Amino acid sequence: MPAFDYSAYNVSGKLVSGVISADSERQARRLLKDKKLIPSALSEVGQKSYHKGSKLGRKARVDNLDLSLLLHQQAILIQSGLPLEESLRMTIEQAETDKQRRLVESWRSEITEGRSFSEALRRSPYQIPESIVAGVGVGEETGHLHKILLRLSEELETSAENRKTVTRALIYPVTLVSVSIVMVSVMMVWVVPKITAVFASSNRELPWITEVVVGISNFTQSYGLYVLVFVVIASLAFRQAMKNAKLKMQWHELILSMPGMGRWVRMADISDWSRNLGVLLNSGVPALAALKISSAVVNNCALQDKFNAVTEAMRQGASLHKALEDNLDGSGFLVHMVGSGEASSELDKMLLRVAEYYSARLKNAVEVFLKLLNPILILIMGAMILGIVAAIMLPIMDMNNTI
Repeated sequence: MPAFDYSAYNVSGKLVSGVISADSERQARRLLKDKKLIPSALSEVGQKSYHKGSKLGRKARVDNLDLSLLLHQQAILIQSGLPLEESLRMTIEQAETDKQRRLVESWRSEITEGRSFSEALRRSPYQIPESIVAGVGVGEETGHLHKILLRLSEELETSAENRKTVTRALIYPVTLVSVSIVMVSVMMVWVVPKITAVFASSNRELPWITEVVVGISNFTQSYGLYVLVFVVIASLAFRQAMKNAKLKMQWHELILSMPGMGRWVRMADISDWSRNLGVLLNSGVPALAALKISSAVVNNCALQDKFNAVTEAMRQGASLHKALEDNLDGSGFLVHMVGSGEASSELDKMLLRVAEYYSARLKNAVEVFLKLLNPILILIMGAMILGIVAAIMLPIMDMNNTI
């Protein structure tokens, strides 16, 4: 039974949206009217909405943690003996968010039309990683779908946590710096000018630190808005530039060469590549297909290009550890572990150990960085505030001594 995205007005005149299952668009409208809803926009999940301004039906990204949860639920329900369509229906009823419900509805509508689960994932209006689609396809062929779903779910969750390690690490420093900039800007624009106006009227020689703060304050008042506009325009221009493949490649190469950040990005991407390749090989996906899929999960374009070169070398007959050694500099541990895995016929297990190793290294590196950065930032921000206070208080103290 197809699923339909809808946007409708309720009896209170409020616009609501959701997903409804029906045999046809006409029946979907009738079901909505039975619920006392007046349809505004209606489209089959995965299809363009007929409503001109509607955003329904567009291809959208799926949070890896949400996808991991849904796959985990399917693994448990299928293992308990439920047919796939029935397990999907139960998941829809228990979905925590409307987006999860809409996602599973799109899978179920494809399956009720006779398609396989892997094909349903591929045809979904939501972007499902190709590694998940390939793994599910192998699970359907081998009859071990629930085991592979459980494994994919676990690895997807680990990968999501790994990708968020660097992001979470930067939340506190960025927040601290942003709040400090706002506070200093407010003081420079409104507080400092009012106080320094008193000093200017007294025609006294001001301490150097006061003159510096007054100069910064005058610049902020005169050009602060222009600086803000420039930053916004530069940000938009950067986002537009990243749509150019050549410029994006150059930027990603620059990121890899950055001290600290480049090493983090490298470890995160190698960890994701190793984990995906290990899981796919363990699931029975052919080596070349697994390599191609795993390269696609690498975020950094420069590093992805190197992994694509590894795949091409494998296609031409080279061993994996030799291809990595020739195309991926500075990854001795990965090359050694892959070589050991090929020699012992346990490549998938070795790759998963490599992923765990790099994930642990990334986490430790970020923790050490934060332990060093946070006190330094606090000292810098404190020094800035202290400088502003000193610039204000020194002339006041000098005036009191004169009196």
